[in-house]
Amino acid sequence: MVSTGLAVFAAAAALLWTALGFPAAPTPRLDIVKVALTVVAGMGGVVALVVAYRKQRVTESAETRERVKLLNDRFGAACTQMGHDTPTVRLAGVYALASLADEWPDQRQVCIDVLCSYLRVPHEPDLDSPWSHDAETEVRLSITRILSRHLRPGAPVNWQGHDFDLVRAVLRAADFAGIHVPSGKFHLSLARFPGGWVSFDGMVVDGGEVWFGGATFEGARVTFDGAEFRSGVVRFEGADFAGGEVSFRRARFLGGEVDLSEVVGAVLPLFDEGEKPGLKLPVSPSTG
Repeated sequence: MVSTGLAVFAAAAALLWTALGFPAAPTPRLDIVKVALTVVAGMGGVVALVVAYRKQRVTESAETRERVKLLNDRFGAACTQMGHDTPTVRLAGVYALASLADEWPDQRQVCIDVLCSYLRVPHEPDLDSPWSHDAETEVRLSITRILSRHLRPGAPVNWQGHDFDLVRAVLRAADFAGIHVPSGKFHLSLARFPGGWVSFDGMVVDGGEVWFGGATFEGARVTFDGAEFRSGVVRFEGADFAGGEVSFRRARFLGGEVDLSEVVGAVLPLFDEGEKPGLKLPVSPSTG
């Protein structure tokens, strides 16, 4: 470093001395020395800034790698917990993964996919009474509550706009009340609702896609009371209303498309009177 500084000093002094016509008087020579020293000091400052910048970049890169490693470790640990035999451990993994999704925007969709995939795992719930449910149903209910909290207005961390793949999910109890679907996909195609109560009360669809194609309503109470359908698509193609109740009381049909034209089964959805723009009902409801 010292030798480099001396070399810069010598080069600067030589250039200035040449530019000034090789002065012999001591005053110009002193000025040349001062200017050369200033140049060396400036060059030293630039070098110091470059070195400091590179050190900062290296430090930031190391910190980023360490943070990503920590997040990946947490992801793996949460997934391991969700696969545990004990329901309470699985529940802890669910909340750990939800917390990670809040902190990790780059991989939030992946965390959501894992939570949704848990609901797609085959499950036969306890149907002994309308209100009792087993420990596994409690884990699944907790997942739907987590999803709902993040899809409601005012959520500290909002998951709106992401995709929720609940195809073939088994939901005996679920609370989706008040969720907003302004974009993204919320798919419940081929899902099963075996008894219990699943609430979509007050949900707002305003540009997103909600699918119930081929879903089976097996004696469940599924309510869309007070929901608003502003735009977007909600479809029930081939959904089987085999029993229970499907209610759209006080729902507002303000645009978009709500297609119930191809539902099958003995149960007809319940509506209030009045115009319902965008609502499509079966021309000849099935009685089978």
